[in-house]
Amino acid sequence: MKHTMAWMGLLALALGAAGCGKKEAQVVTPGGMKSDEVAVWVDQAGITHGQIQREASRLFSHVPQDTPAEQISQIQARILSQAVDNLVVRQLVKAEMERSGVLISQEELEQGKKDLEKGLGEGHSLVMLLAAANLSIEDLENNLRLDLFKNKVVKEKVEAAQAEITDEAVRAYYDEHIDEFTIPEGRIASHILIRVPANAEDALKLDARAKAEGVRKALLEGAEFEALAREVSQCASRSRGGALGVVPRGREAPAFEEAVFSQEIGQIGEVVESPVGFHVIRVDGEQEEKVVPFEEIENRLRVQLRARAQQRINAEYIRELREKAMIKLEGDLAKMAEAAEAAKEEAEEAEEPIVAIPEAAADEPAVTAP
Repeated sequence: MKHTMAWMGLLALALGAAGCGKKEAQVVTPGGMKSDEVAVWVDQAGITHGQIQREASRLFSHVPQDTPAEQISQIQARILSQAVDNLVVRQLVKAEMERSGVLISQEELEQGKKDLEKGLGEGHSLVMLLAAANLSIEDLENNLRLDLFKNKVVKEKVEAAQAEITDEAVRAYYDEHIDEFTIPEGRIASHILIRVPANAEDALKLDARAKAEGVRKALLEGAEFEALAREVSQCASRSRGGALGVVPRGREAPAFEEAVFSQEIGQIGEVVESPVGFHVIRVDGEQEEKVVPFEEIENRLRVQLRARAQQRINAEYIRELREKAMIKLEGDLAKMAEAAEAAKEEAEEAEEPIVAIPEAAADEPAVTAP
């Protein structure tokens, strides 16, 4: 398939049912495929099912162990899509490096490793990175070599783009996007979530409610909220002791919002049911609408805008490589992509939307997020 990888999202949907529903299995490629069979051609280079499986399994190893089972198949589909995309991009850059004749010396590679380790921050090392990323040192060096080559190629464009991030440009962005720097009016709240699927059987819901009531009882008897949230909450906020930050009106499920805005500050409220489960809520304070002053955000905003400029140039470079390449699916992956494309066209004709796999949000609502 030429010029595009737009089939990726469709492929993810087509493969959504391939997962087993249990993280421990870590099987995120459809069954019946031989590992040495080519799944994707990138010009004359073939990417095998085995390579995709290894990359997908590596990515899947980062999924938290306590991820709800009902979310696993969707996560597997997204990870499979990402694994294929990662391998295609690496092959595109590798082929371009070989064609260009530009070499990355061992000295440059070693310096790149030092820079990478330095960027990890104090108390972290490459050994820790390799363990966390589930990478071998050989894989790390190969990937780093490709990154160093890409950085060489786009260096002048990146420098030019970043030079445009002047003091005036930073201020202009702030003024034109003031909503991004406005903390909305609302209440500051924390919660502990006992998750349960919306379509769960009554027995499972009763069990989840009983657990939530047990959590509330423990809190009323003196248990520390933050510690208990870290231990039992099934929301991503558990890493922050259950803290949700500011909860504005109109963002959460009605029952959750009503509890947040009706509870007394500092008190443990009654157990609240929402579409994702049962919540024990503590309201920690009030928040008036506040605009973060430019002086407080200026330096971070400049860094962010420079990073965005680099990301944009990198994305343009990869897009150019894609457009020059012949990228083709093979075998069962091709059939699945074709089936997904047909399903999309059929839905469009019927004016029915295809359900997209959402990207993880940095500040997802606590209640309405899947």
